[in-house]
Amino acid sequence: MYRPNGDQATSTKGKSFLLKYKFLRSFRLRIFLIIMLIGMCSLVIMRRGLLANERNAAIDQRSSSVMSMMRILSNRIGSSFFLEDISDGEISGDLELLAEVYNARFIVTDSELRIVFDTADVDTGKYLLAGNAISAFRGKSVSEFDKEEGVIEIAVPVYSSSVDLDAEKSANAVILAEVSAKPVLNAVEQKSERSLLIELLAAVILLGVALIVSNIVVRPFDRVTRAIRGVVSYEDSELVVSDYMETEEIVDAFNDLRTRMKAVDESRQEFVSNVSHELKTPMASVKVLADSINMMPDAPIEMYKDFMQDISAEIDRENAIISNLLSLVKMDKGAGALDVQKCDINLMLENLIKRLGPLAKKSEVDIILESMRNVTADVDELKLASAITNLIENGIKYNKKPGWVKAHLDADHRFFTLTISDSGIGIPKEEQAHIFERFYRVDKSHSKEISGSGLGLSIARRTILLHRGSIKVDSEPGEGTTFTIRIPLSYIADNTSGAD
Repeated sequence: MYRPNGDQATSTKGKSFLLKYKFLRSFRLRIFLIIMLIGMCSLVIMRRGLLANERNAAIDQRSSSVMSMMRILSNRIGSSFFLEDISDGEISGDLELLAEVYNARFIVTDSELRIVFDTADVDTGKYLLAGNAISAFRGKSVSEFDKEEGVIEIAVPVYSSSVDLDAEKSANAVILAEVSAKPVLNAVEQKSERSLLIELLAAVILLGVALIVSNIVVRPFDRVTRAIRGVVSYEDSELVVSDYMETEEIVDAFNDLRTRMKAVDESRQEFVSNVSHELKTPMASVKVLADSINMMPDAPIEMYKDFMQDISAEIDRENAIISNLLSLVKMDKGAGALDVQKCDINLMLENLIKRLGPLAKKSEVDIILESMRNVTADVDELKLASAITNLIENGIKYNKKPGWVKAHLDADHRFFTLTISDSGIGIPKEEQAHIFERFYRVDKSHSKEISGSGLGLSIARRTILLHRGSIKVDSEPGEGTTFTIRIPLSYIADNTSGAD
């Protein structure tokens, strides 16, 4: 029993997963998620920012309120004898009252930072070395919020009434307060809960907006899809979806592709038609010849031989067409791989010209070979010789009597060049762009007199392209034709082998 290997099983699972959860690759879903992500991040950041500002503003307000009261007390302490005698019930009572109102602890130190009064009555008589107290003792009011303890620390200097406030002198005493920030934080927390509800409501609204926007953004692509699926033939009018620059480019690319596919389809239909015609022609001739023999049972043996020779020639013509078609199909599919070997190009040309000698003599055409130097190249000798033979044969067939065909061989350090020229009837300018097309015959009036399938030049061009070479034609009607072939001396195989 066959069992897939691990890679095949993994690949199959991956494909089934993608098919099952195809919506995960949806552009609409990605737009939706992006909008939701940006919107939710913005809401969270905005909510936290607003809450932070609200908390800071509330703490600043509470700190300012307490500091204002502490400055009033500082003036009163400075103009009284409270530091010498803390039994002054009015000031101590005010401190106790403020401590109760603001849920705070107030500490008063003397000029040596020794605690002379503590509303908590914990550290009286001890020395206060806190940084805020030292800063206040130097004449600077300080307010700080301790996030860990949740208290506001405020220190205010105390000056005696005889001190010049404009002068830079040390304070006589310090009032230090530790104010609880819990009431402020609790109020902010309540607002945070209310803002969370607002945030959830905004998230629901954002969800609806994201759905609407993602559908609107993707809608033009849906129109493109429907328009493409609505195309049933090449004759339909061009698609136009110009909502976005991207959809316009997609539609333009599709219209270009459809135009090319139409050309390919027309070429295919023409190819099939030409193949049918070319294959039917020899069979029709064979049919006529066979019927003629059957209608003349008493015909002489010489006539029978002539008819059989004609039938054999038509069968050979049919075989040549089929063989050429198979060669083209193999080249188109990339199966026409080259058997590249070192080849003596001079010797190859000499041999094929020798083989074409009888045909040239019969047609009263001289074949001339000019070799400027010895050339050795990496080629498929059999295929290249067949292509060159086809070019020389055409030069012989479509020539004048008497006429000539000349093959001129030269090379440089990278390429060798073969020029095949003749003194024949030439090719009209308007026909030269089509001579390499399959089944194309220039001189249609002589197509029956001159044998050929119309595939030779197409095969020759394809063979030369497989060698990474090029072929060009130059011709004037009545003055002859010149084919110029240029092929690299060293063949380098790659993945684009056989590509036009």
